[in-house]
Amino acid sequence: MGVSAVSTRSRVVRWLGLLAVGAVYVAAGVLKVGTPKEFAKAIVEYQLMPERLAPLAAVLLPWWVVVAGVLVVAGAWRRGALGMLAGLSAAFLVVGTVTLARGMSPPCGCFGIGSNQIGPATVVLELSLLVLTAALLRQELRMNDNPRGAAGSQN
Repeated sequence: MGVSAVSTRSRVVRWLGLLAVGAVYVAAGVLKVGTPKEFAKAIVEYQLMPERLAPLAAVLLPWWVVVAGVLVVAGAWRRGALGMLAGLSAAFLVVGTVTLARGMSPPCGCFGIGSNQIGPATVVLELSLLVLTAALLRQELRMNDNPRGAAGSQN
């Protein structure tokens, strides 16, 4: 297999990864945007922040996630968007793990109100998203350090 075939396959795999990360976060955010009161109630059930801050988080967080997901796919400010999503994935992973360790099982709220209770599958999902997002961010940082590899990536 020639270098160009490997390079093409690598670009396709990278693009599919970016599309997957962007789509997951856009879907997760869009499903919460229209239900801030219900999302705030789900946030309160985690008992990890003052209840008075939950409405603000319920309004802002879905929009941050949607915008970052769109930017990842669109290529604009991709490095920053991937960094933000990696940070959020890490935070969600910690929140899910701590919540389970405390013996609690609130609604996940991951994909809108009515999604399943938090459980081990939620932690695996968050870990998977974190690994993929971090790998894409690492690759993006490498590409931006190498001017020849930076084509098609805007920041």
